[in-house]
Amino acid sequence: MMIAMHIGAHCTNGAQLMRGLLKNKAVLAENGVVIPGPARYRDILPDLMKKVGGSRATPDTQAMVIDNILDGQDCERVVLSYEDVICRAPVVLENGELYGKASFKLPWLRNVFADHDLHFFLGVRNPATFIPSTLDICGPNTNYENFVRDTDLTSLRWSKLVARMRDVCPDVPVTVYAYEDTPITWAQVIREVSDLDPMVPISGGLDVLATIMQREGMRRLRTYLHTHQPKNEKQRRQILSAFLDKYVDPEQIEEEIDLPGWDAPLVDALTVAYEDDLYTIEGMQGVRFIAP
Repeated sequence: MMIAMHIGAHCTNGAQLMRGLLKNKAVLAENGVVIPGPARYRDILPDLMKKVGGSRATPDTQAMVIDNILDGQDCERVVLSYEDVICRAPVVLENGELYGKASFKLPWLRNVFADHDLHFFLGVRNPATFIPSTLDICGPNTNYENFVRDTDLTSLRWSKLVARMRDVCPDVPVTVYAYEDTPITWAQVIREVSDLDPMVPISGGLDVLATIMQREGMRRLRTYLHTHQPKNEKQRRQILSAFLDKYVDPEQIEEEIDLPGWDAPLVDALTVAYEDDLYTIEGMQGVRFIAP
């Protein structure tokens, strides 16, 4: 069985991805893809990962967890999403790097599904907005100083995390998408995670775009797509980009950053480094990058 596992990152539309997949639950089932409710695995996976550790789970253990996840459903592919599977939000910068626990947590996860094919899906985001957004979901017991610790912010690179993923789980392919691209790439993200043929109609492909566009623009876009059906994904994205340029809601894309010691030069430096980092990820072996 193929297990597609969305592993984060935090604040990269993970909940939106599950909603999009569940919107298409029926059509996905017709194509051999099951989207189990998160409650079927999020409570048991952490304990199983810790119990299995560096050893392969026994066939009986694997059968147990698969049976629990599928609840009697037959499928060729199952899609799971758990952004806390590596670590919870307050420790994403532990030891001064992005998701340092991935070096041992992902092999543990691999061992839980040792006899199955596994595929990791990772959303990344500009550290200039990822850090404040993730800090916001940490709760009142985590302040900025505890969250960042001694991290050199300008050295943060998602490509380092992806390289570690490939190093510790070399048989697991990785697909990466950029949070900033999701208004345009969201339909493809849903299709890639579920391995759905481009010709199969899906719902929810415009959901992220709708969060940053004026309502009138979305109405006009939907009408246009209905009367001028795109011939391919490239043409579809060109249409989306054109409407977004014209009807973007400025209030929805402005992000006010108010963190100690942060100024415009730091934000600019983080942004430039991030954009360069995306090119690095796109060229990595064993990694598929969903480009806009």
